[in-house]
Amino acid sequence: MKVVGIDLAGKPENDTGFCVFITPDKNNPLGKCETKLLKSDMEILKEVENEKPDCIAIDGPFWMPKGSHFRRSEELLSKRGFRPVPLSLPTMRMLVMRAGHLVKVLRERKYRVIEVFTQASEKILRLSKEPRKNKDEYDSLLCALTAKSYLEGKYEDLDGIILPKE
Repeated sequence: MKVVGIDLAGKPENDTGFCVFITPDKNNPLGKCETKLLKSDMEILKEVENEKPDCIAIDGPFWMPKGSHFRRSEELLSKRGFRPVPLSLPTMRMLVMRAGHLVKVLRERKYRVIEVFTQASEKILRLSKEPRKNKDEYDSLLCALTAKSYLEGKYEDLDGIILPKE
């Protein structure tokens, strides 16, 4: 199984974390986990095309709610003690626009794409970032691990946001 995790930045000039995670199998007994930083949508799309993953998990809202700061999925996250950022903030609007565009292109190319929330994934998976690791790369790993859980059927769907199950 091969998954990609993307910790998407709102602006293309900022770092986007990108992780490729391949589970071990008879052809690749060690598996693979590689992270890197990308910038532009073209770089992201090129890397996805190079990897041809079974699933892509993106930490970034795919769409904007009408007349509200939060979608139902963020409200469900809040009830569990997480703090999603209001989507009405200008920086979040940029992220929604960018994520929405990438998701549209990836789905047109027949990729399975899911939305994730890394803060929740980290807590559920009982992980924590090492001080020397880059936050964007670490969050992209959390995205990839959530995609792996999704493909294994070990997930929960919070009205569009996928969380791994313990």
